[in-house]
Amino acid sequence: MNKQRFSQILRFLLGGGVGVAVYYATLYTLTEFTGVWYVISAIVAFVLNYAINFTLQKFWTFQNKDTKNVSRQLTLYFGMVLGFLATNTTLLYVLVEYVHLKYLVAQLILTFLLTIASFVLTRKIFAD
Repeated sequence: MNKQRFSQILRFLLGGGVGVAVYYATLYTLTEFTGVWYVISAIVAFVLNYAINFTLQKFWTFQNKDTKNVSRQLTLYFGMVLGFLATNTTLLYVLVEYVHLKYLVAQLILTFLLTIASFVLTRKIFAD
């Protein structure tokens, strides 16, 4: 792996880490302190994570300063995120209700798996 790719992966993880921290804080706070159903909490948290990650990944991780393609990139990124939202929510429900994992454990597993897919797709979205 070359130095540039390693740096990009590191920035992706750090930038994504900010979004993930907001995600987990929102998920936990809404579920534990306000009594919101964990699935709804996960959806709210996912939306916040989306806004943070698009900005950080475009401008910092992949250093794509081009603003003329933002609407196309935003649309592609939104499609990717919607796919991840559906996948995350469905698998979170299955892992909690049928596999009987704690919701935070289930979410940690899903975060790891979706992060790998996200890097590959996000790199393609911001490649232009």
